[in-house]
Amino acid sequence: MAGTARGAGRGARARGRALPRGAGGRGQAAAARAAAPPQRRAAEASPLRVSAPEAARPAPAARSGALVERVSEADLALLEREELLQGRAISALRRFSDALEALPADGWEARLRPCFAEMALNLESFNPVFTACLLQVQITAGQSDYERRDACLQRLIQPLAGEYGLHADEPLGQTHRALFREWVESVLPEGPGALNALMADPSLGAPRAERLFGQMMRDVEVGGRGFGGAGRSAMERAAYALGYNLAVEYLADPEKTWLLESFRKFDARVLAPLGRQPEYEFLVVHAEGEKEHADLGHEAVALFCPAELEPVLRRAMRDHDRDLAEYYNGLADILEE
Repeated sequence: MAGTARGAGRGARARGRALPRGAGGRGQAAAARAAAPPQRRAAEASPLRVSAPEAARPAPAARSGALVERVSEADLALLEREELLQGRAISALRRFSDALEALPADGWEARLRPCFAEMALNLESFNPVFTACLLQVQITAGQSDYERRDACLQRLIQPLAGEYGLHADEPLGQTHRALFREWVESVLPEGPGALNALMADPSLGAPRAERLFGQMMRDVEVGGRGFGGAGRSAMERAAYALGYNLAVEYLADPEKTWLLESFRKFDARVLAPLGRQPEYEFLVVHAEGEKEHADLGHEAVALFCPAELEPVLRRAMRDHDRDLAEYYNGLADILEE
């Protein structure tokens, strides 16, 4: 199909990331999930992460926090499985992708427009969240180990830089918002200018994305709801932010993989017969890169978080899982109307 080949070809040019580790098997893993029944795909959405080997981590130094026991790999993997892989958001993500794939040939535009308006704000809202997570770790200076804090921040900043087209050893690329606009305007019949028109349309708005944005920023800035809130220490707020960041990146892997799979099927069934050639490098780049981002988020936690703050990590994962599920169930409601 012309549209699929065009989108996939453009995505191939963007496969180089700041850390290329694990990229070779990404397509095979996605293909295996696509071929599996839905219940198996949900179970296999995000395999357990393995962080950087101990030899690659900074040695403890005679600095503040250097001798504190870190959260173990086994405990962190268990948290990911219990709070994310078996959480609420996985089923909401699957529901949304299935609804996209099943959009009717007649009237699909009216359902996609409000979804695109929500997704436009949602896409950009994660960048302030990532920045807030960075800040919470940075302000533990003097309270946390220098080398571990430094290595943790290095891992956190790479996915954020990629959002703006910054990748190691590559020319400056398009921002993800530019890629999103390209996708939307190649799908909707209005063409160029369609995204700006959607975002300016008072009858649409983005109430679900606005709610999620507010929830995410509030939680990261104060260290979560109902768990000490503003009374938390700087180390507790940093641990919460790292757990929250990990939840975002971990769930983004099945989110973007399934979205790409479902859009390709919708494209073949509905858009191709209309002669449309959608540009969806936005989807390809995310589907290929989110696994690495999840690995970086895992490594950031393992490098920095004291074992005694494991309950804070759990609460952060649970908070984001709950709120992301609400958001995507809301988008699925739109598509299923």
